[in-house]
Amino acid sequence: MNFQLFDTFQLLIGFMLYLISNLFIGINPYNLKLHIFRMLSIIAILVVIYNNTNESSYLLSLLTPFSVDKIHFVHDFDIKHLNIYGERKSMLLLKDLTKDLTDFLDNLNKADNYWASLSFYPDIVVYNEGTQMHLCDPILINRDSSPLLLTNFIMSRLNLMIDSYYLDDSIINTKDAIIIVQFTEIELN
Repeated sequence: MNFQLFDTFQLLIGFMLYLISNLFIGINPYNLKLHIFRMLSIIAILVVIYNNTNESSYLLSLLTPFSVDKIHFVHDFDIKHLNIYGERKSMLLLKDLTKDLTDFLDNLNKADNYWASLSFYPDIVVYNEGTQMHLCDPILINRDSSPLLLTNFIMSRLNLMIDSYYLDDSIINTKDAIIIVQFTEIELN
């Protein structure tokens, strides 16, 4: 379930009313009004939970999980629509990767999920004509994605690339190394 702040606040109030009614019922177990009050608090809790488990809330909850606690790859999900014509690019400097990723994620639309492809260029000067290295299969991100998780993932992929192709470590330690993120909005089934 995906509880938003307002729903969490309603749920906390419902639980507090339930606990208070139980406390007073313990003092005066024969008071009918206290039993009715307790039943109303239980109904309020159930209504908040129901509102978060119906289909529309379930679809909204699909906005939250991408790359918050683990990387989610596109091939793990059934994509309903991919906006190919809306594909955009963003350049991230490797030396300021976490800061640039934070800025990049903050500029994404809160209501959308995104398909993202990550490519490494060893030098910003030869970005348009130089060698690019794709770091992984496309991943899913949204505005709530963790910049630290994405930074760690990108760095681990870069280290794997260096080990796999017997490259010099200095290729990722230059001030001009960049990551290009190609991304577009998607809809999931």
